[in-house]
Amino acid sequence: MSLNQSADFLSSTKPGDQALDVVDKSIHLSLCYFIISGLAWLLIGSVLGVVGGMKMVDPSFLASFEFLTYGRVQAALNSSLMMGWVSNIAFAIALWIMARLSAAPVSHGGVLLIAGVIWNVGLSIGLLGIFIGDMTSLTWLDLPSYTSGIFLLSYSLIAVWGLVTFSNRNNNYSFVSQWYIIGALLWFPWVYVIAQFFLFWFPVRGVTQSIIHAWYVNSIFYLWIAPIGLAAAYYLIPKILRVPIRAYHMSSLAFWSFVFFSSWSGLFSLIGAPVPVWLVTVSIVSSISLLIPIIIYSYSILGTLISKISEVLKDASLIFIAFGCFAFIEQLIIKVLISIRAVDTFTHFTLIYEGFDWHLIYAFFSMVAFGVLYHLIPQLLKQEWASGLLVKLHFILSALGVSLLVLALYIGGWVQGMQFSQPEVSFLAIATDLKFWMQLKFASLIMLLLANSIFVLNILATVAQRLLSVLPIISTLKSNRAD
Repeated sequence: MSLNQSADFLSSTKPGDQALDVVDKSIHLSLCYFIISGLAWLLIGSVLGVVGGMKMVDPSFLASFEFLTYGRVQAALNSSLMMGWVSNIAFAIALWIMARLSAAPVSHGGVLLIAGVIWNVGLSIGLLGIFIGDMTSLTWLDLPSYTSGIFLLSYSLIAVWGLVTFSNRNNNYSFVSQWYIIGALLWFPWVYVIAQFFLFWFPVRGVTQSIIHAWYVNSIFYLWIAPIGLAAAYYLIPKILRVPIRAYHMSSLAFWSFVFFSSWSGLFSLIGAPVPVWLVTVSIVSSISLLIPIIIYSYSILGTLISKISEVLKDASLIFIAFGCFAFIEQLIIKVLISIRAVDTFTHFTLIYEGFDWHLIYAFFSMVAFGVLYHLIPQLLKQEWASGLLVKLHFILSALGVSLLVLALYIGGWVQGMQFSQPEVSFLAIATDLKFWMQLKFASLIMLLLANSIFVLNILATVAQRLLSVLPIISTLKSNRAD
């Protein structure tokens, strides 16, 4: 899309645009359901995170409850975040942006609502399976395999509606955000089905399982989570700031280089494993090649934000999105660094990889998602936020909490890796030295739980204000009809 088309689009998306109001109404119920479901799973995941964090500080905590062992709590946390919070909000963001950029109302929105219910019922069944011991042994694939069919049924309905909306768009060009959304909608089932097929339905043998699992984890992070977050950034930054993204003509190179190199970059975690050396080498080269999209994203997205920093600091949505975009660039740079063999010597089998996951899921995606919700929810409710103070408090606690969390895991993991390389240091001494970092991790998880609770509380207060403002109108209409 040219800069002139971009400017035309920005001028056509001003608040109160009737065409956009029609689009929003066509997907209103589905959006509300996905948002409510995502927030519910976020709170559940936050509580599970605190429980798991406490168990790392004091292993005797809730030790008498078999269904709350650390392994089950951690598996439930991963599933709540990935399939609950991330996926529900990703559906909401993807469908809303796709419908708006296509300028086409979503037909049969009730089917989307049914698909959302099926998805969350499947996740509930899966979590119950985890707590009774049916979980798998593979991280980020913790849910019992008997739930996979439920997710695929639900996802097929959701993805088809996104693709149909794009095909029925009322313009003859596409936007960068739509590229990332379409890609994510197509990549997720491909990645998920391959992992389920070769790991659970017809499991392969030996080291091939490790290769497929590493490929799945990398792909679900960079071909599902990251594209949705980038789509939101590319959509809302120019929309709110009323300026085109810098170097918009480079967005296609950023898109294809990111997709290609990130999809091949997941196997460096198998350095030293009995796998073909060429697979690991290709993965390392691909990880380093991510410097190409890193440079473009830094100049285009971060450059646009920095050029309007005074306006960014005044807008709640942009503050969260800016934090998330900076975190995304940081995470990619760390990915490049830890893929180097010399660095991997100290990072392998450490907490750094856990911090790496939190960095993308919370510091990037979740912060960008909060930014989208701060922009979207007032439009859905036709009501301003009940408390500006709670908005600021939410950002401060979220930013501080996730920063301390990733720092505790990165620094603690580096210390752990340095001690691993010293044969004279016992594992007991290493575990003892990690106590401070585990306490810091626990404190940061409490901050995130408090931040998420504040966010939900502000939403409830905003809904209450909206209801109070609508009730007198309804009463007046009823009295007029009676007269």
